[in-house]
Amino acid sequence: MELPIFSDNLRSSGTWSASLGRAREAWLAGRAALEPEVRREQARHARARSGGRLGEARLLEAARLVGGWAAAPEATLTQGQLIGIYRALTGAVGEESLFRMAEAVPLSPAHNPAPAVILPRLVANALDWFTTEGFAEMHPVEQAALVHLRLLDLQPFGSAHEPVALLAAGFYTERAGLPPLIIHADEATGARYAAAVEAALRMLTQPLVEFFAASLSRTMRMGSGDEG
Repeated sequence: MELPIFSDNLRSSGTWSASLGRAREAWLAGRAALEPEVRREQARHARARSGGRLGEARLLEAARLVGGWAAAPEATLTQGQLIGIYRALTGAVGEESLFRMAEAVPLSPAHNPAPAVILPRLVANALDWFTTEGFAEMHPVEQAALVHLRLLDLQPFGSAHEPVALLAAGFYTERAGLPPLIIHADEATGARYAAAVEAALRMLTQPLVEFFAASLSRTMRMGSGDEG
């Protein structure tokens, strides 16, 4: 699966982009007060989606790392930082040796995971592509969807595929002044997310973009008491 192909089916983001832009201004105005609660929600939902396998303290540590890296508007996500996310989540040690050595289990019939032997090169290629001019021209939510999908596709490490991919994708929304990405741990959200990922693995990425846009809107409504 080659990343540039994804952008070919991203439709105009005008409607949800304008809505997010308006919500972003209010979010930025109140972010200092809201961020601790948002981080707790981020960790709580991620822990629930992991079935309790990941602790909230580790999830919070990883989330705060990403938030710190994303504080600079021109920041880029590096391989060392990606490994740092995994280490913070799992307590793993080492560096390059943390990349998975075994073959991955396909996420869907349309998914053909990368062989472990070429994984380091593919991860490096993906991170390089995330710094290109074409990628920079996309809306941050589109960037996040592509990053999330590519990391799910690659499954760089032996575990924690979804939280690693989500935190890395959230780097791009936070870098743009938006909240972190949260997949809320309720049945309807989970079903919509699963359907969006399955479609994206078939090269239909717009449902995942729209899912993330809706998730960000939901998070930014926290300050108003309306999270529905």
